[in-house]
Amino acid sequence: MADQKVVDADFNKKSSTGLEPKIACLIAYIFSWLGGLIIYLLEKENKFVKFHALQALIIGILEVVCIIVISVILGLIPYIGWFFFSWLGYVAAGVCWIFAIIALVKAFNGERYYIPFLRGLMNKFYKE
Repeated sequence: MADQKVVDADFNKKSSTGLEPKIACLIAYIFSWLGGLIIYLLEKENKFVKFHALQALIIGILEVVCIIVISVILGLIPYIGWFFFSWLGYVAAGVCWIFAIIALVKAFNGERYYIPFLRGLMNKFYKE
């Protein structure tokens, strides 16, 4: 038996941003924490859009924190830190972008997709 996708009930509902829900999710994920924050604050009606905007906001903040932490490590240990940790920032940012793209594709299909390592934060901050 094939898996059937479950389309979210709010996927076809009007968004208070004035945009299609797909486009609002696209803006949230593409513009990382800033797009997520703007869409999250503007959205009042559509829970589907609000969910994806919050997830884009959290993953964008995580991305920035990874970059700051790696920069601090590189600054504290100039030569050894650079040699061992310079690649780590690119890997962390790449992982965040890959999961954001997966979540964006799922959003375009009308699905709520929890990014695996963000599920705990999403459950904490997202209340229906």
